[in-house]
Amino acid sequence: MSTNLDFNYLSSLAKTNPEEFERIREAEIEKLIQSAGPENEKRLRGIQFQVDAKRQVHKDSPMGACIEISKMMHESFEKMRHQLNLCLNINDPIGNTTQYVHDEHSESSSAKVLAFRS
Repeated sequence: MSTNLDFNYLSSLAKTNPEEFERIREAEIEKLIQSAGPENEKRLRGIQFQVDAKRQVHKDSPMGACIEISKMMHESFEKMRHQLNLCLNINDPIGNTTQYVHDEHSESSSAKVLAFRS
């Protein structure tokens, strides 16, 4: 079956046939995870597990789920931005006052840069 991923179609489907909408949503997520390759599968499944958990906690409030998932994305982006700034040895170039929160999974490391032979 060819899936139409048009917003209006999916919005209508979510209202009229939520079970079919959910089936399509899950199938599209699975296709995306599979297309990302085996080296990314575990991480993507972990992220999707977290997203599904947020949706389940806020099952009676789609806006609440949206806000929580948005927070997850912002936190991830902030960690990435912080790490990039560390790599570039710069201090917060955009003046963002958000502080990076170090989590227990982060590791600090150092490396020695080796020159290639000419």
